[in-house]
Amino acid sequence: MNKALLNDVMMNRIVALASLALIALPVGIACIILGFGMGDNPCALCWQERTAMVLVSLIALFITRYGLKPKYIGLLLLTAIYGLFAGYRHSSAHILRDIGQGFGPAIFGVHTYVWVMVVFLVVLLFAGVLLLLQGDKLVQWTEKTRWEGLNKAAANVFLVVIAFNIVQAFSQTGPAPFLGQGDPVRMSFNPQNIIWSAGKWDGLSKVSLRGAYSIAKPDFTDMPTNDATRAAADTTIEAVKSVTLPAEIEGAVTGISYNPNSQLFAVVTNKNWVAFLNQDLTQVLAKAKIDPNFSVEISNLAGVAFDSDNSVLVTADHKSFARVAYDPQAKLADYYANFFEGTDGITEFKRGRFETARAKYNYVGSAGFDAANNEYLMVTLPDVKRNNFVLVRLSGADFKLNSERVLSIDTQALPMVTGVVLSGDELVMLSQSGQQLLTADAATGAVHGAINLAEAGNLQALTEQDNHLLVVDAAEGRNQVRFYAK
Repeated sequence: MNKALLNDVMMNRIVALASLALIALPVGIACIILGFGMGDNPCALCWQERTAMVLVSLIALFITRYGLKPKYIGLLLLTAIYGLFAGYRHSSAHILRDIGQGFGPAIFGVHTYVWVMVVFLVVLLFAGVLLLLQGDKLVQWTEKTRWEGLNKAAANVFLVVIAFNIVQAFSQTGPAPFLGQGDPVRMSFNPQNIIWSAGKWDGLSKVSLRGAYSIAKPDFTDMPTNDATRAAADTTIEAVKSVTLPAEIEGAVTGISYNPNSQLFAVVTNKNWVAFLNQDLTQVLAKAKIDPNFSVEISNLAGVAFDSDNSVLVTADHKSFARVAYDPQAKLADYYANFFEGTDGITEFKRGRFETARAKYNYVGSAGFDAANNEYLMVTLPDVKRNNFVLVRLSGADFKLNSERVLSIDTQALPMVTGVVLSGDELVMLSQSGQQLLTADAATGAVHGAINLAEAGNLQALTEQDNHLLVVDAAEGRNQVRFYAK
């Protein structure tokens, strides 16, 4: 197979041609045509991708000169994998934006950072095919394997393209410690327009394989209080009564909702249980443990809201959701895919994921429902990296984003809201961090009132029944519902 398909001369020429194509096309076009010709300047990530292409081309030249050795093959594969990762990292910030949007110039309608992934996939596929055609052992260079015109052309083109890149890199980006710009200006040799930036060094202290997604998940069983999140309160109220939920509810209750027409309560817990209870909260009518890994992943349940007399929306902290309903005729055995365990009397008929914009990088700890507008409500949990306080409205018709409003509040730090209820034109929110009930104008998003709760605890859920607001103090095996007069 070695002699018939790929002898040493043929292999040398193929690798030389590949090196020439890589350095001349993507690297040469990016630097000479897009850069010097059209003024496009690489950003800090673009330089990483271009460097990886240069290294792959250089390794290929080493192979043509010194032979097809395992160390060169390994180094080429590792460099190509790094380049593929760099392209993925770059594309991940832009590729899911609205159609046509992007960063920098587009070639055939596709932006350059996406082409990077294509280039390195081709490199890896090409290398794989060449190795497959080697047969049982690698082709060895012989005296017939000479440094021919094609090899010299590839080396000379490599040197010319590298020279252009050196000029562009040192004139537009600068020597170390300058790393490049995040949003580079047009290429210019006017010193007044050249920007040398070392700002990207700041990111090295926050290294994370998940990038912007390295946000800590909320732990609803251990959420701290913070006096800096407390708003100026008009009064302090005490609970008029307290009900301990049945012990058969497993986990800490993280959401509660009440429907006055059916006189049903629904609760969810951090252990993925959803349960329907009678209006006195003394009897569990049906319950089920949602399988978190079937279809859409749903775990760490954060809220529940009735959207009809017997159906509720159950949401996870990451805004994935399930719609379940109380149905006395339903059999648990018919929902093997949906539920791990539970009782009869509960169904699931939809799973999905809410997609947001302002709240994209925030978890949520609450769920509510606006019946007049057929909208689900959620409030973001602020994080050090994403300090957002946003009211999210999602359509109950197509489960798409309707609106996001930044809530305003006069506090030193943003509160951790774990419950939300729409009462007329007012939005009532439960602040676990401040141990308060916050009132906001639903139209403007301005928090204009606060009430301190006399009883402290792990306040994780809020709903209303008749003339009372119900607050859940959550603890596994001891979930208490406190009733506060409106």
